[in-house]
Amino acid sequence: MRIRSGDTTLAADLVTPDAPSGAGLLFVHGYRSDRHRYTARATEVVRRLGHTCLTVDLSGHGESPGDLLACTRQDHLRDVVAAYDALASAENVERIGVCAASYGAYLSCLLLGERPVERLLLRAPALYIDPTGPDPDSRQHLRSLIDVDHALTNLAAFDGATLVLESEHDESISQRTIEAYLYAARHGSHHVLPGATHALTDDASNAAFLAEIIDWFTGTLA
Repeated sequence: MRIRSGDTTLAADLVTPDAPSGAGLLFVHGYRSDRHRYTARATEVVRRLGHTCLTVDLSGHGESPGDLLACTRQDHLRDVVAAYDALASAENVERIGVCAASYGAYLSCLLLGERPVERLLLRAPALYIDPTGPDPDSRQHLRSLIDVDHALTNLAAFDGATLVLESEHDESISQRTIEAYLYAARHGSHHVLPGATHALTDDASNAAFLAEIIDWFTGTLA
């Protein structure tokens, strides 16, 4: 399908079940990634859980138009909101959960301030701090981070359950960033994907991620 977002049109896949559960699950990819592996995961979610799923290429990614280097976080947040609204308008969708990774996880926490979300899975969530703000690698500043970062502010106010999923050998996301998300989450859980890198480059890590998705969204959106 195609989704209108501002002046652009995003490429997306809507995967629908034969027996809908009443729930929708939005997948948001990371920076310089795309929707394709998420569509494969969404297909499994539909088959096993009956949730309607939507995957989308953010502006400048995959099959969606745009100059990636010229796109702002606000542009990509607009994309995520547009994707959410497209999923919310799909038949038999009454509640929506979000599964997101890296930059997409950050955007999904910004989404919490724009739209209602039932349940959240954040894999290897990225954090973007103003250079004049507190040091994200300083434990004593975790409280200050929530005060200055909109994603963490939204997560701290979010009343749904949040799973922060860490890659054991993540070369991009620091332990302090994981700690910041866990500190902010009011109802947070923490799992680690053993042996996984940031991009999930091996079959075992991808299978483990899918298992986490299925487990986290089983029954909780139905």
